[in-house]
Amino acid sequence: MSPQDTQRGVTVRSRPRPDYDPAGVRLSGFRLDGAVEAGVGYDDNLQPGTGEDVEDGFFAQTVNVSANSFWTRHALGLTASQSSRQHFSNSNQNWNDFSVGIAGRYDIGRASSLRASYTHTRSHLEVDNFDVQAGGLNEPIPYDSDIFLVGGTAAFNRLALTGTAEYRTIRYENSDVNGVRVFNNVNDYDTILGEVQAAYSIVEGREILTLVRLQDINYQQSGQSGRDSFTWEVQAGINYDLTGLWQARLLAGYRERTYDSPALKTLSGPAFEGQLTYLPTQLTTATLAVSRTIEESIRASNVSYTRTQGRLTVDHELLRNVIVTGELRAEHRDYPQQGNVTDGIVLVGAQWLLNRNMSVLASYQHTERLSAPDGAREYGINQFQVRLRFAL
Repeated sequence: MSPQDTQRGVTVRSRPRPDYDPAGVRLSGFRLDGAVEAGVGYDDNLQPGTGEDVEDGFFAQTVNVSANSFWTRHALGLTASQSSRQHFSNSNQNWNDFSVGIAGRYDIGRASSLRASYTHTRSHLEVDNFDVQAGGLNEPIPYDSDIFLVGGTAAFNRLALTGTAEYRTIRYENSDVNGVRVFNNVNDYDTILGEVQAAYSIVEGREILTLVRLQDINYQQSGQSGRDSFTWEVQAGINYDLTGLWQARLLAGYRERTYDSPALKTLSGPAFEGQLTYLPTQLTTATLAVSRTIEESIRASNVSYTRTQGRLTVDHELLRNVIVTGELRAEHRDYPQQGNVTDGIVLVGAQWLLNRNMSVLASYQHTERLSAPDGAREYGINQFQVRLRFAL
């Protein structure tokens, strides 16, 4: 292995592979990268939670294009992506997502900088999302989002300060269920999120972290103004590299969300986020990630819910050009007015790098609804996919 392969912090996924990494195209100070994925798959439960046995195959494709500068100072980047799925028999389950964005960075001195970005995205809520199911909807719900972000980093010897301010819009598309119009756009909202993080370096690779976040959410429909909310949170923790074999970023603290309507109960409690990476060998990387957040619901009976997530991923380099992945995920949603929902996911995948420009990807995913409120069904979903990837 080369020194780049074995240096601290290099994982199976981030390791350079000169014989298989796409070279990109150089264009006057920019590097242009692009990739196209296309393949087929199968889903054995397109209507989870309804008790109906609906299965179907599908065609899936993804396109990603980016142009990023490689200047010695400052940076500018453009990105665009599109992803879609078309089912063979159930066209109402089709979806088409895309995003376009621009981002820039202005360097000030050696370790300080300012940055800004704008992204427009088209995404969707999946049919197995509990909010979608509880609303009686049986197809994906598209939504658009505009995201404006400004931020900066300033370094003072051992202390580094990072601040960001983000403005985001969420606009849902209306749906038709059995000929009846469902106005999902009553859930449209705008949100402003501000964050300040301080990192104090004890020694190289070991930092003490503090984090403060403030979020304001405003709904667009006048009848929904009582759902407007304000959230604050404070967290502290560490960023730690232990002998290069263990890397950890762990934060924990407290979060509280209050609403304009006095009839809505305040949501408060522990907040945490973290990731632990373990490299038992140069060929294997294990990653454990956890988080606890407050998310918005699209149902009238619940404004927000507390979401706790955990993920364990193991990547193994079976051969220089064959990477296998195993993943376990769990998600627990606590709805104040509804109850609890718990999902578990098992994922097994493989990537076979044929050369710099071509690779084959295959995956199997099983999703299990482990618990749900009274009146909601528990279920399982099996999905298989095989895709061919072309990259510049």
